Amino acid sequence: MSSIADGTGRVQASPASERRSLPVAARVALLALAAAIPLLFAGDYQLRFLAEILIIGTAVLSLDLLVGFGGLVSLGHAVFFGGAAYAAAIAAQTLGADIVVMLAVGIATGMAAALLMGVVVMRTIALFFLILSLIVGQIVWEVVFHWREVTGGADGLRGFPVLTLHTGFATIPLNNGVALYLAALVLALAAYLAARSFVDAPIGRALLGTRERQLRMSALGYSIPRIRLMALLASGAIAGAAGALYPFVNQYVGPNAVHWTMSAMMIIMLVIGGVGSLYGAFIGSAIYLGIQTYVSSYTDRWQLVVGLVFVLTVMIMPKGVVAGLKAAFGRRKDAEGRS
Repeated sequence: MSSIADGTGRVQASPASERRSLPVAARVALLALAAAIPLLFAGDYQLRFLAEILIIGTAVLSLDLLVGFGGLVSLGHAVFFGGAAYAAAIAAQTLGADIVVMLAVGIATGMAAALLMGVVVMRTIALFFLILSLIVGQIVWEVVFHWREVTGGADGLRGFPVLTLHTGFATIPLNNGVALYLAALVLALAAYLAARSFVDAPIGRALLGTRERQLRMSALGYSIPRIRLMALLASGAIAGAAGALYPFVNQYVGPNAVHWTMSAMMIIMLVIGGVGSLYGAFIGSAIYLGIQTYVSSYTDRWQLVVGLVFVLTVMIMPKGVVAGLKAAFGRRKDAEGRS
């Protein structure tokens, strides 16, 4: 690794890594190319599956705002995602399934659920936050499971109108794999940019401060509950937007979408992908759903495979797959540079 001397004579690391990094335009081009590959080779089923990965990955990304940056592990996060899914499915039957309207309904529902949960749990931390979020989630599940006239009960809801996009000149139906994949891709990119902006903003720095130095932040005059509530609202909005599209991928939403096991599944995805790595949420989602979808076609014990992957990830790459691959790739480049 090369070095340079500053004006004080101190030796500093050179920006060689910065020179090796790709320009923004090149990154955008590579991202567009990677996103276009499934459109060339995947069929309708595969594209719907990729759309589901992106949608659930977006929900996991929203959870990362709480876990990775706020240190708030929640077992009630499915309330934001599944609640928005039910709200969109119910609203579509009366308002129509315009994607803009559905996203608005989902975001509003997610934020409302986050506000409700925030009132209950914001002054708690660690284990108490985990337990209270679980209790709130189970209360919502009980309502969804038994309110059969509205939610369909254990059978869930089916038969929604076709998701559409009104352009002002024409109405485009989003009822095939290509359209759903592109819609989910745009949502995932927008959610990532929104989450990244939140993390890089002063509120995101303050949220990190509440995780690392809570007493010092309080002494400096910061309102810890207010900061966490704002993070919860941002997380609920992103999860709600993802939940709004979820029913239209498989034309079904059931009570499992708000159950605590859905929240636990998101946590597993987050740990596998990497806590604190926003795009790692999509990697973890792809690994988990890939095992669930393809391994389950060969054996009923696919959850054992998920458990093994989870344990190996924690043991070998404790910071997640993304960080582990980065570290391995970095060591390889350093070895090549020394040779």
